[in-house]
Amino acid sequence: MSGTLLAVVATVLLLVYLVIFVALHFLRTGYSPVRNAVSDYGVGRTASQFRIAAIANGLGILALTGALADQPFPTEDFVFLLLIPVTRLAMAFFPTDLEGERPTAAGRIHLVLAIASFTFVYLAIADLTAPLGHLTPDALSLFLVVLRWLAAAGLAAVVVTLLAKPLRGVFGLAERLYLLSTNLWFFTVALWLALHA
Repeated sequence: MSGTLLAVVATVLLLVYLVIFVALHFLRTGYSPVRNAVSDYGVGRTASQFRIAAIANGLGILALTGALADQPFPTEDFVFLLLIPVTRLAMAFFPTDLEGERPTAAGRIHLVLAIASFTFVYLAIADLTAPLGHLTPDALSLFLVVLRWLAAAGLAAVVVTLLAKPLRGVFGLAERLYLLSTNLWFFTVALWLALHA
């Protein structure tokens, strides 16, 4: 499959993820976007939509990795990019434990996968933003840098809200900042490659 076709596939799949991500927030679930984790949508009546979004995301990033394969990036960056879909696809089949419920094996696996996924995503974005900036127009390069810093702030906020119990009530907001900024980064790169490869 050509790099351009892979970029188009990545763009479509990442757009599907973003649309479902936004749509889940408009459903009457009882979840708070400020307090609850996005993975909470993976439990109950929205589980199938969450699963579709996670699969679309994982496959989209896999396609994007293929679209970037001809770039002279360090091997470690491709390893990070390949580990993201592994963790995201697995997360789709291990639902999280809802707050206040008894921990389960599936929930613990989900947590480990989420931590790994967040780590690999940030490492990939942090490493690839500068080299991609040399390939893209200045405005797009600046946008990727802004998204990278929003991702850094979001990830730091996720860690702080997990560790500082008084701040746990805004974990959902921190996580959404991270997920939205990182997935917009991937979508933007895929779209640019689809249009300019």
